[in-house]
Amino acid sequence: MPSAIESNAGSGHLFTKEFSIDETTAGRKLRAFILTKLHETHVRADIITILRQNRVRVNGEIMSDTYILQPHDSVQVDIDNLEAIKGRLRGIDVQVKHKEPGLMVLLKSPGINKQAIEWAGAALEMVSDAFCGEVPESNKLVPWIAVNCVEKAIRSLVILVNSQRLHQVMLDQINSGQVMFTISALCHGKVEQTHVDKTTAESLASAANATLPHTSEEIPYLHPYLMWFKHNDLRFDIFDHVRLNVVSVTESSTAGYLSMVSGKIACSINPGLVLRRLMLELGYPVAGNQSHAKPLSNHRDKGSLLAFTSIEFLSPNQPTNIVVSEDVPPKLTSVCVREAKFFVQKQERAQKEISNMFADTSETDGLDDGLTMVNGKPAAYVTGRKQFCGYIFEVTPDTLIPRPSTETLVATVVELVDQKSTKILDLGTGSGCILLSVLLQTANTSGIGVDISSSALSVAQANSSLHRMGSRATFIQSTFSSFASELASCGPFDIIACNPPYVSASKITRMREAMEHEPLLAFVAEDGGYQFYRDIHSCLSANLSILTGSIAFEIGKNMEKGVRRIFADWTEVAAKRDSRGYLRVLVFKPPS
Repeated sequence: MPSAIESNAGSGHLFTKEFSIDETTAGRKLRAFILTKLHETHVRADIITILRQNRVRVNGEIMSDTYILQPHDSVQVDIDNLEAIKGRLRGIDVQVKHKEPGLMVLLKSPGINKQAIEWAGAALEMVSDAFCGEVPESNKLVPWIAVNCVEKAIRSLVILVNSQRLHQVMLDQINSGQVMFTISALCHGKVEQTHVDKTTAESLASAANATLPHTSEEIPYLHPYLMWFKHNDLRFDIFDHVRLNVVSVTESSTAGYLSMVSGKIACSINPGLVLRRLMLELGYPVAGNQSHAKPLSNHRDKGSLLAFTSIEFLSPNQPTNIVVSEDVPPKLTSVCVREAKFFVQKQERAQKEISNMFADTSETDGLDDGLTMVNGKPAAYVTGRKQFCGYIFEVTPDTLIPRPSTETLVATVVELVDQKSTKILDLGTGSGCILLSVLLQTANTSGIGVDISSSALSVAQANSSLHRMGSRATFIQSTFSSFASELASCGPFDIIACNPPYVSASKITRMREAMEHEPLLAFVAEDGGYQFYRDIHSCLSANLSILTGSIAFEIGKNMEKGVRRIFADWTEVAAKRDSRGYLRVLVFKPPS
């Protein structure tokens, strides 16, 4: 191995590093040798600059960088440590937002880890005008200490200190609630301010069938819900130290709704983790790929849609309250703008396609049944009620109006229920009328209704309360393409019932009243009406364990051949016709 000898070489920060060439390094080109030796202290561009400036000599003479090193050669390199530190800093995207003796606040971009930002803290101090000591090599800097947790994927404000004493001072401030972090996050769903305002750590624990301990004494047993807090060194009532504000709500063609929330978090060194877990518990997970987050389907592998926007703390050097603020990053706002644009474009495409079709007087497949009009509006939307399977259900313009033809699906599912306890999954639940009608007609049954629309789920929940089904029916936001993986922990299910959107653009032109008043997302499907049958088949095929029994589909007129082709690898066990004689329901069992 070559030896390195360092010596001063004049004024400033320039010094000479010398390497002796032995048999193991002889035969290499000078350029390759220098790149290898300096890579720990310099970025590649700065090493190339050193070579171009003839700051490398062999045996005291300037040589071409293609020179082949010989045994016993001596290589001298003139190095500027300050230059090397500045070069490495250029590759770390951080900004100094506040600085005082022994402490600074840095804004880091996504992709910067804890090791890099702690090194950057020391490097920034070294290159500041106030520093006048000896400059060490860049890999020998003593890193500063990050007070709050550094998550690589998040745009963060990070408090850095240069001593254990200041580190303890700032930790004491955090633990006593004197440090406030503000984080903006984009979340799935339509977050209601009234919902988050009435949420407490106690109510969330109760929902998980856990009880918050009210003593610091050692607890012999911890509920699994509480183990998460202990594992992450968080106080059990941490959610009581979070204040949420709903900033905006945007319609999304992929998530139904996206909500921008701003959270103020105290008493934690890891506020990003606390906010993500809280929003997950509330049912509005943060969009992203991190723990306790949920990816946005058209934004996968593009980082987390969460960012620090301010830190407030008491200066450890003087009795001054420090507030460091940043704007919400364009990345978050641009996603909102894009999702709103895509939603409008999708609606406009559907409307344009529909308007270009010819309406005719042929059968409308029974889908216009029950749409009695009052002053140009469906009567069900005027009264807010609709009878279905002999029961009254609330409906709004956010939900499809139940059709008599769909009662065939309910009757089929009721037949599939046996005497033992049965768990049912209703895909595309809308107003919840299918699932609730089945539960009202059967015993020993419970179920989960799934829909992409949080507004529709609110109506379903209201209907569940109306019929006192709160202990037997649960409603969750998900999609036809992701429900099986997202609901894996809730399964397995004995029966799946599904009345998906199956109306093609050409067919909906015969349903003018429905087209003008009911939500198109609950009606129209691409691929000639088969889009969601294919999505469900793919989703279930990748997660067969979620279903132990059968899946019953409502289908449109003359769609049986197409649906049977999609589920050709499954076993058809039943086919049911509605009161008008149309084949309305197909039942399949998964491959064994």
